[in-house]
Amino acid sequence: MGAGISGLGLWLPDAVRENDAWPPAFVEAFRDKREQRKRSDFTHIEKRSSGRPHDDLFVRHALPYDDDPFKGARRRHVADPEVPTAVGDARAGALALEDAGIRPDDVDLVLSSAVVQDRLVPSNGPAIQHLLGCTRAAGLGVEGYCASAPAQLDLASGLVDSGRARFVLCVQSHQLNRINDLELPASPIFGDASAAFVVGRLPEGRGVVRVVRGGDGSLAGAVTHAFKETPGATWWRDAKGPVVPGIDDLEAARTLAKRALEYPIETIRELLRVTELPVDAIAALAMIQPLPWYQPAVAEALGLPPDRVPSTFDRWAHLGGAGVVANLLEARRRGLLRERAPVVLYAHGAGIARYAALIRW
Repeated sequence: MGAGISGLGLWLPDAVRENDAWPPAFVEAFRDKREQRKRSDFTHIEKRSSGRPHDDLFVRHALPYDDDPFKGARRRHVADPEVPTAVGDARAGALALEDAGIRPDDVDLVLSSAVVQDRLVPSNGPAIQHLLGCTRAAGLGVEGYCASAPAQLDLASGLVDSGRARFVLCVQSHQLNRINDLELPASPIFGDASAAFVVGRLPEGRGVVRVVRGGDGSLAGAVTHAFKETPGATWWRDAKGPVVPGIDDLEAARTLAKRALEYPIETIRELLRVTELPVDAIAALAMIQPLPWYQPAVAEALGLPPDRVPSTFDRWAHLGGAGVVANLLEARRRGLLRERAPVVLYAHGAGIARYAALIRW
């Protein structure tokens, strides 16, 4: 028997924000600053070769969205900012427990990651544990942000494999819109959701096969929270709010943008190399979805049929760390998750940390 995912859950808020929530001035400002964006916007797509890894692929897939102020997003779910993020996280956890067919008191550990947690200290883990009634579990933060799903799977499967836990509940929270500033250029891409999965013992031939990891801490300032009243402040105790999604290091952000395709393509190729799995054997690739062109570009680079790399961006936009589970559920809906089928999970997140995991479903 091996350790693997035995249940999935995704919670989406009821409220939906469509593109008409942004005033006409937002679109006008985006278009008026086209020349300025060429100099200062790290997401701007140069038509000529820029030395970017997989440059032709990047330009071909990303360029059609370059002049769209909404970057292809049409709608996104938005959580009530008056309701603690842990409440939605617990709802996702409850769905995962129900899907796995286990009770809250069967859980030995709750791992959580929240891009906006309710308190600076502690993480949302203890609140989720309490709200669900996981009376035998501890609640801990494992903050992988967009990379949280495979990072938590890596740790949880090790605990289950070693016999130190029977069931571990892993929760990934992306309720970013409570701090989103609709004046920011990237503000339309963010959707809110909380996701969860249960890791436990599975029958022979199923479960986690291998995890490949990598990171680059020099890019830690590329994706972070910024302080609107004290731009550039990196030490939170000296900063003044409100807090908004932002960056501390523009050059690091540009580097991250240039490597946007390099990370998944090369990490997944390394996973296939060490596991000796041919790419056409992959039944499904569930990954983050920062933009609508991301999945098709990665699929083309790997030589995978695009229908094996599901995306829910058109419905829910960028879901951060919840995106992997959202797309696993979409893969299951499409009938891709056949028993013992090879499934790959991929994500990279703030830090920068990146993970690719091969599991037998």
